[in-house]
Amino acid sequence: MIQATRVAGAIQEIIRTERIGPGGRLPTEHALARRFRVSRPIVREAIQALKVLGVVESKPKVGLRVLPFDPEPLFNHLIARIRTDDERAELYEFRCLLEPAVLRLVARRAPREKLAELEALLRTPLPRGRAAVREGFARDIAFHEGLWKLAGNRFVWSLRSLLLKYFADIERQPGLRATEAVMRRTNAQHLAIVRALRAGDVRRAERELARNLGTFRPDGRSR
Repeated sequence: MIQATRVAGAIQEIIRTERIGPGGRLPTEHALARRFRVSRPIVREAIQALKVLGVVESKPKVGLRVLPFDPEPLFNHLIARIRTDDERAELYEFRCLLEPAVLRLVARRAPREKLAELEALLRTPLPRGRAAVREGFARDIAFHEGLWKLAGNRFVWSLRSLLLKYFADIERQPGLRATEAVMRRTNAQHLAIVRALRAGDVRRAERELARNLGTFRPDGRSR
């Protein structure tokens, strides 16, 4: 395992120092094994680790190729390692620090028609009863993902599974007792954020966002 990790790092160093761009080919397994003086199974293990991270791909008759840069697989790989209440609390703090900055990027970069589309989604009345909860959760993800995409930053977008879908799973925990009233309030908060952005009032959008992020907390409570 230690050898495979070392080889994986060395392969990434080859990509960096030799400036092998997306689609560029890497040496064969046999050539890499000779270069690093390790067995081919170790090289295969290293390559598999890089595949998981989205760094390379291998295909028959094509060989080993470099994939376009995408940090999302690396961030997604962290989700399974978040286990403790302290880790969840710190990740929640990170999200609370990041999302106001996302709003500022959206205010600068988002086309007005895209914000109008997001507003139209949120203006649609929620159904009643448990259907309101299901629809509310779906809109929650659609709203935050929509904002993060409009931020126009690939690192921000790639964090969405770690910081959005991860917490969406927490919100669905039975102990939170998500009710129709809570989801209607959440939808109204989202709508207020978009309207503030459309009006060019980023500070008001940030205040509404702070209230929204406090609705569900990773300690299993809702406000």
